[in-house]
Amino acid sequence: MSATLKQVPSRPDYVGVALPFEDVMAPIPKNLPAFMDWPVAGEDPALDAVGLQASEDPNAASESQIAEIVPTGARAILGLVEDRGFSPEELCRGLGFTYRDLSMRDVRLSYRQMRQLFMRAERLLGEPALGLALGARQTPISWGVPGLAMLTCETYGDALTYGLTHQQAIGSMLIHTVEEVGREVRMEVRFKRFDIQLESVLVEDAFAGFVAVSRYVIGPSFAPLRVDFSLPKPSDPEVYRRFFQCPVRFDAGVNRLTIDSHWLSARLPGFDRVNSRIVREQLDSLLPTRGGRNEIVESLSSHLRCDIESTTKQSELASLINVSERTLRRRLSRQDSSYREIRDEARYERARDLLLNSELSIAEIADAVGYSDARAFRRAFKRWAGCLPTEFRESR
Repeated sequence: MSATLKQVPSRPDYVGVALPFEDVMAPIPKNLPAFMDWPVAGEDPALDAVGLQASEDPNAASESQIAEIVPTGARAILGLVEDRGFSPEELCRGLGFTYRDLSMRDVRLSYRQMRQLFMRAERLLGEPALGLALGARQTPISWGVPGLAMLTCETYGDALTYGLTHQQAIGSMLIHTVEEVGREVRMEVRFKRFDIQLESVLVEDAFAGFVAVSRYVIGPSFAPLRVDFSLPKPSDPEVYRRFFQCPVRFDAGVNRLTIDSHWLSARLPGFDRVNSRIVREQLDSLLPTRGGRNEIVESLSSHLRCDIESTTKQSELASLINVSERTLRRRLSRQDSSYREIRDEARYERARDLLLNSELSIAEIADAVGYSDARAFRRAFKRWAGCLPTEFRESR
C-alpha cells in the first residue's frame, strides 16, 4: 500500500546545486594551531552567562549545570572542528569532559557545557552559517537510537511523529512543535531557555538537521515549501536558499519550516511490517531513561563506569575531566557528594549487573569492580544493598 506522491514543483533557481555542507562553509586553511588559550568556566563572563535576559528563577543557574542533554550537537561540532584542521581535544579543555568521553553511550552534558562549546566553535571558526553547516552533516545515525528507529517506520509521517516524541533522546536543545494546516505542515522551534547569543546557530542547526535527515530517509528531492527565520538577514542569504532549495525569509518574526503535507504519506524504502516492528521494539528498549545530574558528577560517573575495575585515584580522574583535584573536591562538595560516593555508586551498579546477569563467582565479581579482597567487597555490598551478594543473587 504504497502512497503515490505528487510531483514536486520544479525550482529552477535551486535545482542542480550541490547540497553537502562543504558548499555552505568557506574553506579554512589546514595550518592551524593545535592549542588555543581557552578560558575555563568562571573566568569568562561571556561564556558562563546563560543568556542576556536575567532569569527570575533563582535556580536557573544550577539548572543549567544539570547534565541531561544527549551530546548530539557536541559530536557534530567537534567533527566539524576536526575537519577544519583544529584539535577537538583542545576545544573541550576546561569544560569538564574530553573528546573521547563523547564516544561513551551514556554520557550527558549540561546546557552550560553545550553553550560554551558552541561559543568556542563560533569564535574559532568565525563561520556566519555555522548552524547550517552543523545541521547539514546530520543523518539518522547522528540522532542515535531514535534516528535508527525512525528508519523502521512505514511512512515519513510516522517517522516524523516518532522523532518529535523522542526529541530529548535525540539531543535537541530546542522544543519542536508541528501543526498541520490545510495542505501544509508547519514546524516551529522555541527555546527551553532564552539565549540570544545561541539563537542563530541552534535554529539553523535544527532546521538544517531536519532537512538533511529527511533527505536521507525519503530521498534528495525532499524540500520545504519555505523557511522563515526570526533572525536578521545574513550577509550571504543565498547559501540558505541553496541548501533548503526553497524560498527563505529572514526577520520573519517566527522560526518556522513549512512542508507540503503530501510528504507525510511517503513510504520509507525497505519497510517490512513484521521485522520493522521487532527492530523498533528492540531499539525502544535502548532509549535513555536516566534523569539528569550535575555535569561534574555525570562526567566523573562516566569515567568510573568505564574503568570500574581499576583503582583510579581522584587526582587522575580530575585530570581526565580537565579540572584540578581541588576544583573537583569543591564542585562535588557543592553537590553534597564526594568521589567515594560516586565511585561506590558505580561499583554497586556494576556489581548488581554481574550478580544478576553472569555466572561469575563472588570473588571474580569483587575483582571486576575494583576489590582485591572478596571479604571487603561483601562488607561493602551489604552496606549498599542491606544484604550479602549471595543473598541478593538468590533473591532474584
